[in-house]
Amino acid sequence: MTDKRQTRGAFDVNRKIALAPVATERLQEAARQLRAIEPVIDAQINRRGQLHISYDASSVGMRDIEAILDKSGIVRAESFWWKLKLAWYRFVDENAKSNARSVGGACCNRPPSEYSGSSAAGKIRSGQHHD
Repeated sequence: MTDKRQTRGAFDVNRKIALAPVATERLQEAARQLRAIEPVIDAQINRRGQLHISYDASSVGMRDIEAILDKSGIVRAESFWWKLKLAWYRFVDENAKSNARSVGGACCNRPPSEYSGSSAAGKIRSGQHHD
């Protein structure tokens, strides 16, 4: 196994994923496969059959993790709560990937001006406000 980094990066996340009951050996093998992926910092199965995984969301996301679990024949919990939570994880991970690849910058080529807008404060500063 490679020497994994121990420091937290800007896009590192910790996730808990409830899994459907399956043989412990299959769960441990899936955790081993996940740990072998470079952006995955750690992956462990707890006594309750939940996957605890830490990874860099700018490089790998929940969809990638789910694909490995599917390939291993491991099904996630089917309750409404866990479906909603996994959907949220997918959304946040995709957002992290987009933000990590963004070149940044403003949405337009002009920065905001001190005197722009229609606020009374701007008019007072510019000496245009009269009561």
